[in-house]
This record gives sequence, structure tokens and C-alpha cells, in this order.
Amino acid sequence: MGTVRLGPLRASGPDIVNAGAGRSGTGASPAATGGIFREPRGSLLRVGRVAATCRFLTTVSAWSVAGCGDADPEPSEADSAYAGIIAEEDARGEAGLDRVLAHMGSVDPEIRGAAVRALGRLEDPDRAGRLHGMLDDPDPGVRTAAAAALAQTAFGRDPGEVLPALAARMDGESDPGVLGSLGTNLGRLAFADSGQRETAGAAFAALVRRVENLGEDPRLAARLGLARGLEAFARGGGTEDSPSPELVAALTALSRTGPGTAGRLVAARIRRLAVAALTHTDQLALEHAVNLLADEDWAVRRQVMIGAAAYGTGAGALVRVGLRNSDPRVRVEALRAYDRLLRPDEGCTAILDAVADPGPHIATTALGLLADPCPEAERQRLTLASRVAALDEAGGDWRGPARALHALAGIAPSEAGDRIRRFARHRNPFVRAWAARAAARAEAVDVLNDLGGDEDPNVREAALRGLGAVVGAGSRDRCLAALESDDPQLVMTAAGLLVDHAVARTPVSALLEALARFTAARRETERDARVALLEAIGAVGGFSGDDLSPYLNDFDPFVADLAAALLTESTGTVHEAAPARLPRAPTPDASRLGALAATEVRLRLADLGDIVIALRPDLAATNADRFARLAGEGYFDGLTFHRVVPNFVIQGGSPHANEYAGDGPYTRDEISDHPHWRGTVGLSTRGRDTGDAQLFINLVDNVRLDFNYTVFGEVVEGMEIVDAVQEGTVIERAEVVTR
Repeated sequence: MGTVRLGPLRASGPDIVNAGAGRSGTGASPAATGGIFREPRGSLLRVGRVAATCRFLTTVSAWSVAGCGDADPEPSEADSAYAGIIAEEDARGEAGLDRVLAHMGSVDPEIRGAAVRALGRLEDPDRAGRLHGMLDDPDPGVRTAAAAALAQTAFGRDPGEVLPALAARMDGESDPGVLGSLGTNLGRLAFADSGQRETAGAAFAALVRRVENLGEDPRLAARLGLARGLEAFARGGGTEDSPSPELVAALTALSRTGPGTAGRLVAARIRRLAVAALTHTDQLALEHAVNLLADEDWAVRRQVMIGAAAYGTGAGALVRVGLRNSDPRVRVEALRAYDRLLRPDEGCTAILDAVADPGPHIATTALGLLADPCPEAERQRLTLASRVAALDEAGGDWRGPARALHALAGIAPSEAGDRIRRFARHRNPFVRAWAARAAARAEAVDVLNDLGGDEDPNVREAALRGLGAVVGAGSRDRCLAALESDDPQLVMTAAGLLVDHAVARTPVSALLEALARFTAARRETERDARVALLEAIGAVGGFSGDDLSPYLNDFDPFVADLAAALLTESTGTVHEAAPARLPRAPTPDASRLGALAATEVRLRLADLGDIVIALRPDLAATNADRFARLAGEGYFDGLTFHRVVPNFVIQGGSPHANEYAGDGPYTRDEISDHPHWRGTVGLSTRGRDTGDAQLFINLVDNVRLDFNYTVFGEVVEGMEIVDAVQEGTVIERAEVVTR
């Protein structure tokens, strides 16, 4: 193809600190939002997108956007049409698709785009043909939506005709945003074979040429979409299927993108994506990586640390520079790189030093890495013991000491013994759960037995898991007692251990009673526990047809299908499931949607401050609605962020502070093409359409979550508070406010 330049722009200027933090939130701008809609006048869909843009621009710069401050609060015909589309989309076609299909022919391009997106959200390959023609729509926003919807119909499966349709459209397309969308959605397809990847690679090469010769693209929309697509394409192929030299050259050029008139954050995102793509395929040249460590954007420097694995021991100098970087997020990734690459030859010195790092996430990461033995055994033991001794019963920080105890229990179990008992008596259940994990490493059976009767289900679950690992079938009595709990995670663990250890004399009646109790609650979001119990019943045996036949008509089709399979296997007679679904909750009407577009939820976090989340009903109407409703009802008050993964996400909003407890009914996924940029708020799920009101906030650009998890809001104030959240941070109060 020849040399690929993709423009002469270069990154320069001072360090971008907390890009997207403060009132700027995720740094939403027209080129950066990734939404499907342009800017037609006067409807909720426009209001939701432009409001986010206005919050960003009017806070962090002197720029202005046409339409800021002129949104009409009254529902329009477009809003009513959108509400109708949402209702059919949420029912997944069970109530028909008359309105969705009719609105695909609307004179309003915004409504056509919403209908197109709704059809794609069904993820039905049989609907792809209906969407092909929308790639030729006269409105670029609709064409953008069509590209995303087509790719979504093929989510997780052979793309079939979607691949050539997207590739062919590139030749006649001139709009930068649509070209970007075509690239994004081409790259994220699940290619079935090498031939399809070759076809996509050739299409990308052609797209690179078009972008290079595009001319006007002041918002860098084509480059941003191209970078998103190439990152996904490279991630899907990995080092075994590297992109062509032409595409590597294009990625290298994109990794040098400067801001132009689009703004520094958009350009930085392009560089991040390009460096990530080069990293996925081990094509990031060492010399270029060294230069990128001087990039103004911390996330680019962080990505270089992730890519250091490609250089093996040759990355030593690179990693050591990263360990001294001014940004703690870069240092976290450098520490992980040190552990993978340098620890085998150089020992744990850098990891031991990092325990004293002022960044709490760095210290947390270091303590986790010290769970494995180091050559500097004595220093490791003393460092961990010192951190363990720092536990303050009066309410001081427990996180470092708790992780240190867990590490110490593995390398010096005899020394950890008495300390484990002290932690097991701590008033904070998070600390006691860490004590249970430490007791498992130290094989302190007496402590595990004691904690197996703890008042907190998460502590009991950790203790039960430890007992299963240490004494196996000896955990029988604790497992049977746990089946009486109403905590899904605890019951799942108990049922699994009874099966895994083939515990003799397991009464099937105990499993059946637990299943009946969970079923009587009629909570869709307790599916996981009920499936685990059914699987255990099948493994233990001894059930009758009368025991399981009622579940053939269960409200959950997964449960009904499993019951039918078990009965068929046990009786030799085919049983058919006939589930009786629970009625679906009503979807928001046009007036409610208008209110949501002007709504923020303020989370007040104990000892930290406030996080303000702007809702995005234009992206995820039903999930934005539930979040606002539950916040107004006080549902989140007193709950925690129970999961914190540095440089990934914080997750919370569970009544039991674990992955398996949430609000009762499921909500549907509302997949959009809005990227999971840093600061976006997503819906935690355990498979398709399993939302239970748990939320996560992206700490970095997590594009690997794109097109798989719902985005329903974005942090517009307090991103520095999000960065400071640690395991167990309490949401003191959630308040719904109107902008």
C-alpha cells in the first residue's frame, strides 16, 4: 500500500491530568461521545446528547455549541415515538415490532436512527437484511446507527453478510462520522475464520486510504472510529494473527495524533487506542514505546506499560521509568509489568518498595503481588507483618492490613495465626471476610469454622469456600446450614461444594427446600442461585417427578428448561418447559424520558465527597429510569462499592455487597455504540438482559466492554472522588437532582 501517514499531527504540551475529571466528566464532545444521533432539533434524544456536550464545553473551555441551553422541556412527537420504540424494544419483539418497523420509515432521521438501533438490539441475524438498506439512508446519523445495528445483529457469531455489507459501504461514504462508525463496527465483528479476517483487513487498508485523503474532519471522527475498529480488530486476532504492515504503519501514525481543532482529549483517545492495538499484536516498537513514555496523556503512558510484556527482559529500563512516573495509574501498570517481566530475575525489591507508595491503589496492588514468595523472604515477612500490625480497631483504614494478612498467611502461616484470629473479631465484615481468606491459606480450620457461622453472608461464604478447600467433605454441616440463607452467593457456594466433594448423605430435601424458598420470592435476579440448586439436585439425585414438575411452568425460562432437562434424563420421558413469565415493568413514557434527560444523581460517599452522574436516557432509557427511581426511593443509601479493581472499574449498589444480590426484576441490556470511556457508568450484568441495578464506573477507557455492557450515565462531577474509592466505600446517600 505504501507509506501511511494519516496526517502530520503530533502530541505536545503539558501533562493531561485527570482527563475527563471534574465537571467535564468523561470529556464528552461531539467527536468523543460515540452516540448514534446527530443534532436534530427539539427532542429528548438530542437533549440527552447535547446536554452532555454542553456540560463539558461550558465548564472546561470557552467553546460553545449550537443548542446549549435551548432544550424544550415539553415532550415532542419525536419523544413519544421514542417511548413507543423503547416499549417494543424492551419486550424483545414479544409484543410485536410494528412501531419499530414503521418508525424506520419516519421523516425524522432521529427517529429512524432510534428504530434502527432498536432492531439491532434484538441481536437477531434474521433482521440484518432489513437493516442493510439503512446504510444508504440520506442522513449520516442514520447510516451511523445502521452500521452499529448491523454489527449488533451478528454479536458473538459468524458475521455472515454483515461483513461484506460494512466493507462495501466504505467506498461510497464521505461523512467522517459514518466512516468512523464503519471502521469501529467492522473491527468488532466475531470473525469465523482467517478468510473473514483477511477480508476485514483489506477493508481496513482501504479505509485508511480514505481517511488519509478525506480532507475536512475537524473533530477527528473518522480517525477516532478507525482507531476503535483497529483496536478491536487487533484484540480479536492477538499476536497469532497480526495486522498487515500497512495497518501497523497506520496505527503507528495514529499513535502520534495531535489535537488539531478537535481538542486534546479526542486526540489522546486516538493515541490510546492505537497504542493498545499495537500492544495486542506485539507490534509496538521499543524505540517508539520509549518516546511514548513522554506523552502528555497518562493513559497513553499506562498503555505503554501494558505493552511492555512484548519486550521480555528487554523492557527493564522501560518499566523502571514507569515505576517513577508521576501518575499513580501508570505506576500501577508498571508494577504489574515488573511482576511479570522482572521479578523472576530481579526479585521483589520494587514491589516491596511500592507498599509504601502514597497511592492507595499502588499499595493494594503491591500487597496482592506479595502473596507469592519472594527471594527477599525476610524483608517480605517483615513488610507484611508491619502492615498487618497497622490495623486500627477504632475505624482507621483496614484495607492494606487486611490484604497484608492474606499475603502473610500464605508465606508465613504460623506467624499469621494469632493475627488472623484478631482480624476475625473485627467489627467490619469486609475485614472478617479477608480473615476468612487468610485462614484458608493458613489452613486455620478452627477460625474457618467460627467464621462459617458469622452474621454476615459474605464472611460465611468466604469461610465456607475455605473449608471446602481445606477439609473438603468435612464442610458438609456448614454447607447444609448455608442452604437456609437468603443470600444467593452463599447458597450457590454451598450447593457447589456439596456436589464438588460428593458429600455423602446430602439430603436432596435440603436442596429442594432452598429452591422452593428462592422461587417463592419470585425475583428474576436470583436465577443464579436457583440454577445452582437445580444442578445440585440433579447431581445428588433422589428427587421425584413431583418435586420438579412445578418448575416446568416457572417464571424464568432458564429454570424451566433446566427442570425439563433433569426430568427428561431421570424418567426417560421427554418433558417440555412451558414458562409463565412475570409481567414486565412498564417502560418510561415521553414525559418521564424528558425529565430523565434533565436529571442527575448525586452519590455522597462517606469520608470522600460527592459523585454526580448525569443520566443518558437517549442511550439507555429503562436503565436510566430504574437508577433514578431507586435513588429517589433511598435504595442505594448505605450500600457500598464492594468491588474495586485499579485501572478497571469500581462496582457497587448490591444490598449484600456481592456480585449476586440486587434489585428484584431484571432489566434488559440497552447496548449502544457509546464507548466505555473513563467516567461512563455501566450496568453490571451476568449474561444478556440480567441487569439488577448494580452499577460500575469505568476508571479508564474500557473499550473491551463496548457493545456488550449498557452505558446509562456518565460522571460529570467528582471523578477524582471515583479515583479515590476503595473496597467497602459507603454510599451514604443518593439524591436525585434536576439540572
